[in-house]
Amino acid sequence: MFKRILLIFLFGFLAVSCSNTSKILSGSDKELYDTIQAELARKKTLYIFGGPRFTVLKDYILTLQIRYPYSVYTREVSLIQGDISFKTKKFADAIDNYKLFIDEQQNHPKINYAKYKIIKSYKELMSSEDKDIGPTIEIIKIYNNSDTSLIESKYINEIKSIYEDARILLLKRTIYIANFYMDKNLGKYSFESAYKRIIESSELIQDLIELSAEAQYIKLYSLFMIDSKADKILLLNNFASSFPSEEDYIKSLKSILDVNEGN
Repeated sequence: MFKRILLIFLFGFLAVSCSNTSKILSGSDKELYDTIQAELARKKTLYIFGGPRFTVLKDYILTLQIRYPYSVYTREVSLIQGDISFKTKKFADAIDNYKLFIDEQQNHPKINYAKYKIIKSYKELMSSEDKDIGPTIEIIKIYNNSDTSLIESKYINEIKSIYEDARILLLKRTIYIANFYMDKNLGKYSFESAYKRIIESSELIQDLIELSAEAQYIKLYSLFMIDSKADKILLLNNFASSFPSEEDYIKSLKSILDVNEGN
């Protein structure tokens, strides 16, 4: 009996849904656009009914593009596609769509929203367990190149929070990767790679690199091993002055001087 009632309910639901969909597809550009936005905003309740219906959304968007190619609402198609990709956790696709929207609609009032969502998408791609620091770097670059409009937008507080998290993660990943090269014991190549990693990150997070004893230690140790002309005594004294409590690092750097003097 219950199964029969459920089947009747489902049939009725689908019939009404198909009727409503047909009506929407024949509606105005604003009706289509409003329906798309409402569909995107749907919250998941029951597993089989809740959340956006992405197949239906695809039909709505295609209809909007075909029937109203010059509509003000059609200008947002790439932005909408970005939101769909974001909701389906296809963050790389979301970034591509948001960037396309920015390129095509440079004076659109939702440009700041698109930039905000790009940063949010990169945040989802960030991971302290992943060796790829690309998303972290992109967040920092976008923030550093922010214009006044984005800085004064309603999204800036959340963007700043993501930016600070990205800075800290970049420092951690920089040290991790530099140590990885150092531990490889590949001679000069290991030290050159570690030094390069520290220098490249300094271009984006110079203050954090300078305040990190471990990052500065790796930088100096690598430099001492690859540059015979470096003023090692001066650099060591500066390090000891900046990080007087880091006795192990100081001792390690001094050991290089002792070896060089012995040679």
